Amino acid sequence: MAHHDVKADIRAILDDPKLPMSEKIAQLESMREGARAEMRAATESAMVDDNEVGDDLKLLDRVLEDLAVHPRSIEDGGGATL
Repeated sequence: MAHHDVKADIRAILDDPKLPMSEKIAQLESMREGARAEMRAATESAMVDDNEVGDDLKLLDRVLEDLAVHPRSIEDGGGATL
């Protein structure tokens, strides 16, 4: 499966003048949750390389942190953390 260009998606969200900051943050957080789910699935399958997904997750975390958002997932405090 071809890897999706997350950097381009992030840039498109951040550069969209029509989106209020709250919606930009919501979309970025949704992307982050998707990346976490994909990485979780990759760790359960020997057939999937999760390196790019991990890089995407780090990038999304960094962008959200730059926006002064501290993303937190229900999994961050539990045993299912990555």
